Amino acid sequence: MKLKYFFILMFGLIYLLSPINCIQIDKPQYEPVKIHPGDDVDLWIKITNNNYNNEVKNIIVKISPHYPFELRQIHPTIGKAEISHLNPGESDIVYFKLHVNENAPSDNYRIDITVNYDEIYNKGSDDERLIHYNITKVYYLPVYGIAKFQIIIDNNSISPSKSKTITIRLINEGTGNAKYLSVNFFGNNKINVLGSGNYYIGFLKAKCERDTPITIYAVPEIENGIYTIYANINWIGDDGNFYNYTIPINIKVVKKIYKNQPFIYLDDVDFKDDSYEVTIGVANRGLSKMRHCVLTLNVNGKNYTKYVGDLDEDDYDTLVYTLYDVNGTVPLNVFLDYFDDYQNEYTVSKTFIVNFEHKEVKENNYWIIGILITIGVLLLIYLRKRRKRESFEEI
Repeated sequence: MKLKYFFILMFGLIYLLSPINCIQIDKPQYEPVKIHPGDDVDLWIKITNNNYNNEVKNIIVKISPHYPFELRQIHPTIGKAEISHLNPGESDIVYFKLHVNENAPSDNYRIDITVNYDEIYNKGSDDERLIHYNITKVYYLPVYGIAKFQIIIDNNSISPSKSKTITIRLINEGTGNAKYLSVNFFGNNKINVLGSGNYYIGFLKAKCERDTPITIYAVPEIENGIYTIYANINWIGDDGNFYNYTIPINIKVVKKIYKNQPFIYLDDVDFKDDSYEVTIGVANRGLSKMRHCVLTLNVNGKNYTKYVGDLDEDDYDTLVYTLYDVNGTVPLNVFLDYFDDYQNEYTVSKTFIVNFEHKEVKENNYWIIGILITIGVLLLIYLRKRRKRESFEEI
């Protein structure tokens, strides 16, 4: 028991000998009530003279914020407010303005409030004196980060009449966590999202990500181009507020050009005087346009190139090449170069084996025929003259 009374006595002496601050610093009041990164915060601090006997004067209130707070200049000296005096029991309010760093994550952040003042003892007496005091209090203000989302797709191209599973990467790039997170994907009349399209993720921490596979389908009659589907995101933030955000997702439709879509054919081979005219045809048997088509004919190491242009679906064109000095069985190598709608280049080739009859042989046949005809005419003239002669002789 004696030990108990000893400790009570010691604590009592400590209390009596310790300086008693008559200034009371109330907990700061602020606006907005829920502070977010990037906000400007209005801060009010109530200072009260709790000593009902003595007046205090020369009151200086200083605020020292820590990250992510930054003081704004509203007083002659930044972060410093002055109160001339407070009578016993009197209060006054000082005002400060803070700015919150845009990248601050959710947390409670410290601010230090220091009050310097002079207390007047025995005011008006011969024993009047001033005693200077300094008091500091630490408070914590909550900052609620906000989740912000970005979507990345692994491969956003699709062909008509095809379904495809793509991976959607949802990234929380914000400063706050997302709770009860759900994502609903929905398409349009050209690209459908197969299945429900609704995914519940739950909790996604700031600076974290989650992969979600979805299956999309492009209708057969769709044209090349960019089509937009959407991701509607719902979550509850660290501040308890409900958030809703919609992100567009661009899907590229590419009408694929298949290997057997271009068709190259030998249309005609015709002899003209001292040359051959070779007609080559090219047809587009697909559903996508073949652009900037160029047809090259290679014969005996020599190239003959002609520009075809664009070939729409079910379109064709023929080109005539004039060849000189070709004889016998010769391979005709044909190359078709073209582009799709996205400037991807393609090349297909085909070889035709053609037997060119020797032109000199054909020319000799004409001479022989001419000679035979001439001989025949001369023979007829001779026979007619001979018959006339015989007729005269008989007379």
